[in-house]
Amino acid sequence: MRGQHRFPRVLVLVLAFLALPPCGVAVGSNMSPRRRRDAQARGAHHRPLTDEQKADQNLQFMLSLYRSAAGPGGRPKEHRKFGSNTVRLLRPSASSVYYLPASRDHHYTFSVQYHVDVLPSEQLIRASFVHLRSSSLTSTPSPRCRARVTWPGEESLVTTMEPHQRWTEADVGARVLLGEDDGGHLTLTAQYWCTEREQAEEGSGVSRRWRGEPHLEAPSLLLYLEEERAGQDWMVAQLPAAKGGDLMRRLSRWHHFLRRRRSSDSSPPDPQLTPAPAPASVIAGIPATAKRKTGTPKNRCKLHSFRLSFDQLDLGHYIAPPVYNPRFCQGDCLPVLTYGYHSTNHAIIQTIIHELGVGDVPPPSCVPYKYMPMSVLVLHKKKVEYKELEDMVAESCTCR
Repeated sequence: MRGQHRFPRVLVLVLAFLALPPCGVAVGSNMSPRRRRDAQARGAHHRPLTDEQKADQNLQFMLSLYRSAAGPGGRPKEHRKFGSNTVRLLRPSASSVYYLPASRDHHYTFSVQYHVDVLPSEQLIRASFVHLRSSSLTSTPSPRCRARVTWPGEESLVTTMEPHQRWTEADVGARVLLGEDDGGHLTLTAQYWCTEREQAEEGSGVSRRWRGEPHLEAPSLLLYLEEERAGQDWMVAQLPAAKGGDLMRRLSRWHHFLRRRRSSDSSPPDPQLTPAPAPASVIAGIPATAKRKTGTPKNRCKLHSFRLSFDQLDLGHYIAPPVYNPRFCQGDCLPVLTYGYHSTNHAIIQTIIHELGVGDVPPPSCVPYKYMPMSVLVLHKKKVEYKELEDMVAESCTCR
């Protein structure tokens, strides 16, 4: 009897082994290239960079700041290190460098000028200087550099850049704007002395002359700003007005995709759409014929995902996030007298009029109810900007 029970167990083990994927083939390897790219993009903070962008230390600094403030999808973190919704890095609009390799230490003197473009709707919270090493520096260890920055009306600001640091941020509060002229330009001088640390036998560190090549870049100016507007005007200004027709034609091609999705989407309803009773003050006294229930529509009003890149919107200067999922609301509205959907009193009355057939009044529309902000990183010619934009991603739906 024992032998008769052994064979089925062996057969089950053999069948289970045959069902396993071949060695080296990961489960889910049959995923389409587009879905695989989307999955990778959702886990990344920014889109792939060109070689020139990878070597741009200003951009690398701002990407580091972006990762500290936003998740891969662009949602701002609750606890970020800086207390403002806009951070603008200004590259020098003009600069010159004087280098003395024959001195005791490597001595750099940068004369730089910035065009400070703080808008009337922006409040300056604080400002910083960012001292940067060149991306071409490959020597190990890096030198320790002491920086002294001077600008009109202020005392010198001294900062040290340690060997392990690729950049150093030196906070100057809001004092820096006191030195700008009427044209919004700030001129300053940055001096650097670089030495290499060498370990002595007794374990103490001694300094010796740095024998490497010039490795510092002109410092940048960092402005922490609080945007007082909702951000719609700024967003509209970013859209390519000259290519608006081409953009709308490309957007119209997505219309067929949305229609197919509406007819075939069987995703579960949005958990944010919790039905709620309609206000009693509105439905009191309404005839029973207006309160009749209808069957639940198949295409129920709910959230849908729609991922695209900023390149598809002619916004190629948006570096992060790599994929934008604004999401949209689509579907038929349930009887709001029964389910609520956080609808307004006007939507409830409109539903009653539509149900009774009084006049040619359409039913309420499925529209977003709540939105989430999104952090973006925008690359310009002379500046890199981190910005938190309100109402960028639909979070739930309602009928109105």
